[in-house]
Amino acid sequence: KAAGPDCVSSYTHCADQLFSILADLFNPEQSTVPACFKSSAIIPIPRKQKISSLNDYRPVPLTSVVMKCLERLILHHLKSATNDLQDPCSLQS
Repeated sequence: KAAGPDCVSSYTHCADQLFSILADLFNPEQSTVPACFKSSAIIPIPRKQKISSLNDYRPVPLTSVVMKCLERLILHHLKSATNDLQDPCSLQS
């Protein structure tokens, strides 16, 4: 996979090891995230071999890998913290 605007290649497999570093980067008291981690680059990828219009491209966003790791950690934490609150009959993913 391509690196995002943060120029970091995929580190999602070691998100747990990066937790302490990520925790230092983000300020939970102020709910702030550095602007550089919020940006993405939209790359047009051809749908067809012969391009005749702009509709022949599909937009693929390249987002910050560091931000994806942080989001994965937050999601894991929220799921474990709210697991007891979920209705057992609800659909879970």
